[in-house]
Amino acid sequence: MSPATARFRRRATGPGVADGDFRRFWWAGTADALGTQVSGLALPLLLLTLGTSPAVVGTVAGVSAGCGILAGPFAAVLADHGARRSVMVGAALVSAGAMASAAVGVLLGDPPLWLLVAAVLVERTATSCQEAASAGTVAALVPPGRYPRAVSRLQAGEQAGLVVGPALGGALFQLGRWLPFLADALSYLVSAFCVAAIRSDLGPRRDGVPEPCGEPAPAGGFAAAGRGFLRELVAGAGLVRREPFLRFVLLWSAVMSLLLAALSYGTIFTLRDAGAAGGPVGAVLAVAGAAGLAGALLAPRLARALPRARLVIAVSWLMVVPTAGLGMTTRVWAYALLFGLISLLLPAAAVVLQSRAIEVTPQELQSRTGTVLGTATGLAAAAGPVAAGGLTGTAGTGGTALCCAAVLALLALWSTRRAPAVLRKESA
Repeated sequence: MSPATARFRRRATGPGVADGDFRRFWWAGTADALGTQVSGLALPLLLLTLGTSPAVVGTVAGVSAGCGILAGPFAAVLADHGARRSVMVGAALVSAGAMASAAVGVLLGDPPLWLLVAAVLVERTATSCQEAASAGTVAALVPPGRYPRAVSRLQAGEQAGLVVGPALGGALFQLGRWLPFLADALSYLVSAFCVAAIRSDLGPRRDGVPEPCGEPAPAGGFAAAGRGFLRELVAGAGLVRREPFLRFVLLWSAVMSLLLAALSYGTIFTLRDAGAAGGPVGAVLAVAGAAGLAGALLAPRLARALPRARLVIAVSWLMVVPTAGLGMTTRVWAYALLFGLISLLLPAAAVVLQSRAIEVTPQELQSRTGTVLGTATGLAAAAGPVAAGGLTGTAGTGGTALCCAAVLALLALWSTRRAPAVLRKESA
């Protein structure tokens, strides 16, 4: 038995408790993902219906996501010092309130742009705090040998949200433009309830000893306290800077996040420009989500069958062709097929990289390190809608996909060179 597994068993609170708590955590993440996908499709459709240009729609989505991400590192410090559950529950409740206010605004008529921007900004800020705090939950609830399976199940839950969410969002949008935002608010309430029901200790520990929830204030007043907090804030970034594998994960994940966000918004812009209604657009994203769900379920088996480096390199190259294909068609069925293939391929590499990142990160730095990686991928994803909107206006609806294919080819070349070295080193 490894030392990490022994430490996990010493902190178990009773037979089956950790498994039940992981299921509650899974339900929290799945409900959150479902609601996010429902409103995520409705927001650009609503803005386009109100006469907003694709460039402005992309900017609203990108800026709100980018600003919200800045709060994540502060929440991660609190989570790593014992406030993980409180931050997750509180953030979910704030997000629920923000989406409820958006639903009311849309229900009362055509809402002003500032109201939607404010609601989305608050929601994204709270969600970033929730995601930052949740980064260490897998390590708290699951023994190390089951990290790949746990990450795969969490990804499968997110992909299930991608299956149901867009189709449900498109259908609700046609019934009433305010309904998707109400559904998102309710999903955050479910998430808060599930996290609050977790019975296991979610705080980090060193060798079975609980990590203190706070440290005594250092001598020297506010200036010294500020310097101490700053050191806490950048501890995760320091670990990523020192570890070649974590640097590889950061860059690979950030580029993939940027491209997927750009492709998602490019899909909406292209199909809407071709005359597709909200239902078909949602169906395309739902097919992609179903393919991603299948990919997430297959990921642990592929990870066992293939060397890690070979799997990451293969996924990087295989995604280039379908991405380029998206730039050459406007047919709904073709978009569903090609985007579905992209979504099928990605989870295998993502599960390998994420589970290994959890393994190499010390328990007391899980949230802060996860937040560094999440902030990089989140900022990249925030740039995706902006890029898609700008490319749609300058290079046409197919320009986004073709540019993404070119960047993917460069990423695949870089992965071919770097992945064998960093994965072989971390597996040693």
